[in-house]
Amino acid sequence: RLEAFDNPVTTSAPIKLARTPFFCSGCPHNTSTRVPEGSRAMAGIGCHGMALSMPTRRTDLISHMGAEGVNWIGQSPFTTETHIFQNLGDGTYTHSGLLALRAASAAGINITYKILYNDAVAMTGGQPAEGSFNVAQIAHQVWAEGVKRLAIVSDDPTKYPQGNYFPQGATIHHRRELDAVQRELRDIKGLTVVIYDQTCAAEKRRRRKRGLYPDPAKRAFINELVCEGCGDCSQASNCVSVQPLETEFGRKRQIDQSNCNKDYSCVEGFCPSFVTVHGGTLKRMKTSAVDSGQLFADLPLPPARELEGPYNILVTGIGGTGVITIGALLGMAAHVDGRGCSALDFTGLSQKNGAVMSHVRIAPKPEDISAVRITTGGAEVILGCDMIVSAGPSALSRAERGVTKAFINADLQPTASFVQNPDLDFEMGTMQTVLRDAVGDKNLDIIDATGIASALMGDSIATNPFMLGFAFQKGVIPLSLEALLRAIEINGAAIEMNKLAFTWGRLAAHDMSRVRSVLQFKNRAAAPTKSLDDIIATRAEFLTGYQDKTYADRYLAAVARVRKAESAASPASTELTEAVAKNLFKLMSYKDEYEVARLYTDGSFAKKVSEKFDGDFTLKYHLAPPIFAKRDKTTGRLQKQAFGGWMIHAFRLLARLKFLRGGAFDPFGRTEERRTERKLVEDYLGMIDQRTAGLKAEQIPLLTRLARVPETIRGFGHVKEANIKQASAETARLIAELENSRFAAAAE
Repeated sequence: RLEAFDNPVTTSAPIKLARTPFFCSGCPHNTSTRVPEGSRAMAGIGCHGMALSMPTRRTDLISHMGAEGVNWIGQSPFTTETHIFQNLGDGTYTHSGLLALRAASAAGINITYKILYNDAVAMTGGQPAEGSFNVAQIAHQVWAEGVKRLAIVSDDPTKYPQGNYFPQGATIHHRRELDAVQRELRDIKGLTVVIYDQTCAAEKRRRRKRGLYPDPAKRAFINELVCEGCGDCSQASNCVSVQPLETEFGRKRQIDQSNCNKDYSCVEGFCPSFVTVHGGTLKRMKTSAVDSGQLFADLPLPPARELEGPYNILVTGIGGTGVITIGALLGMAAHVDGRGCSALDFTGLSQKNGAVMSHVRIAPKPEDISAVRITTGGAEVILGCDMIVSAGPSALSRAERGVTKAFINADLQPTASFVQNPDLDFEMGTMQTVLRDAVGDKNLDIIDATGIASALMGDSIATNPFMLGFAFQKGVIPLSLEALLRAIEINGAAIEMNKLAFTWGRLAAHDMSRVRSVLQFKNRAAAPTKSLDDIIATRAEFLTGYQDKTYADRYLAAVARVRKAESAASPASTELTEAVAKNLFKLMSYKDEYEVARLYTDGSFAKKVSEKFDGDFTLKYHLAPPIFAKRDKTTGRLQKQAFGGWMIHAFRLLARLKFLRGGAFDPFGRTEERRTERKLVEDYLGMIDQRTAGLKAEQIPLLTRLARVPETIRGFGHVKEANIKQASAETARLIAELENSRFAAAAE
């Protein structure tokens, strides 16, 4: 609440991208708050209150604890809405929510309470729910209140004992059936209840670290070449562990294995790029030089910093990455050094990947600290473990230009907006400008800490101790090396990994070239921009593998015609040619069954997997073959299923049959999806040839926008179908705009 009184820093380039409330990776609220099309829900006290900020959840209102759904008693007679869903957490239910449910039963209103049993009071730190009821006790309790229908939904419905564990009228379902269950319940008059049973994802992660919760030897992995970047996996999981991956062929998706909560709901995204890896371990870098400590042998200590008064360090980041731990380490190290220290943590919705800040103040003696909060412009150091939070007004209000030194992690963790918009611009350049304006060029260090730490340690959770080591070696942490290392030991979690990450950070600050020589690390931001000829040649080579040389030659000829027309209209312009080169390629390389099979068997996927995983592991492929897959009874959409390692042999056979593509003997070519994909290619070629005839220089920008429309045609099955409809509407709009501009030019 105090944050509202801050005076945010004023900059010439305001940040539009904000970190909004967001369910954490694999959070049960992500699934439990979904309602069927045409229905609405009401929020309550708890994590599910964040559904209010998510348009796709169709969630309204919020009440005080114990009144969940009670407002519907008064509203229901005066609206055409015949039914409402009410979210209710298990902690709130135990506290007072049962009274609201009882009132709804007595009033006879049409309402479905969705009681989320997530085994923790997740919003405030994971405490056990008051009373510690189990699922069966809650089920019997609500049944006694006179519910008309009771359904138990779980991520693992096989875990319940047989017999009379639940009331006789209760039914048990997998979470995949939640939509169908809700559709049934909304048509029942009176009070109905769904108990959604899934442990809090944040609690799972904590308990796994302590050995108190099973850690399945199973991981999700994405074949980036098969991935279309449509974002359906993000929609299915609402998970920030599904992260953007910029590639030669556009933005794709990847799984951040380090903070994945192993919920696997991302696999439900309608896409054949997902595999699950069973067994094995994440591969970690091994070098004899690191083991022997030779790289660190001559690492000098930074100059000692003397303290004359309180020294302020602002640590920024997002929940679940160890930001609070860094503040705690600094506090303990100060204690070991005999100094005074205070740490004030602003966590808010941090458990759901929200912003976290730790105000750390270090002084010669405890009595030197009269306030625990860093005042406006009072930070000597900003240790930015996340750029978005670091570039926000709340963090930068603590900076003073020319005084504050900022060490910022260049990695961009996805925000809630990325789930809704797969093409979200993360505004890296704007954020860097804002940071430079706030602290000055000489006081800003931006380093790809996540990329380096992950490559070195095999785990992105090493990022924050790496950043701490970097800042320490720069001489801005007024604590001794011995005290910091001792604080890591006292913390007791992943001691050796954290010490090593800290030391790697020191080495990076002292001599980055040595770190890169070990990694053979290439800065992603420094990758050279490809020329237009390189872009065209790369895609022509890919299309040769996709089909054959004749197919690639057709692509080259079409691009050459556009290049000639554009050069004649405007000799210095290449934007239209580049747009056609990329988008015609995208349409011509549509991912049918033959191409998916080829991309799994051409060697690139096997190499990626071997680079990521060690040990004896097997793969399962999650697919929905159009000829064999079943359809969901409710939505009519194809359903994915898991196929074992034998599928790779089927892929090899299928890849060799690519010569059948589009011919009379193509068993897949007659489906509506394949016919549409072939027609898209022909329509695009016809449109480009027509529009480039007699091309004028002033038409190039608008025609380029038209040529880029296929960028939005992504995904598979129903996802792609929906995107094609949107692209068709945009194409029609741009063609009309182009025609109007031609008429206007002719009139002049």
